[in-house]
Amino acid sequence: MSNNLFIQSLLITLVAFVGYMHCFWGSTMNNRPIIVAPLVGLVLGDLKTGIMVGATLELIFLGAVPIGASNPPDITSGAIIGTSFVILT
Repeated sequence: MSNNLFIQSLLITLVAFVGYMHCFWGSTMNNRPIIVAPLVGLVLGDLKTGIMVGATLELIFLGAVPIGASNPPDITSGAIIGTSFVILT
């Protein structure tokens, strides 16, 4: 069991790496929850829940844009942690 959890943790770290490298590949929007959450769901073995959580989080973060001095929350880590929390509980 612990070996499987270790592999899943490494794969989720790889998903986070892809999510945070979106600006180096030409603004591909890979950091959005609609992309990141299904990948986390795929790693954890529940793609359907990953898609549902990703769509819900995408609607929440849809209006989070940096305007002026405001700094929106980190949507990539929020999607990864939120999706993992929902699937593992």
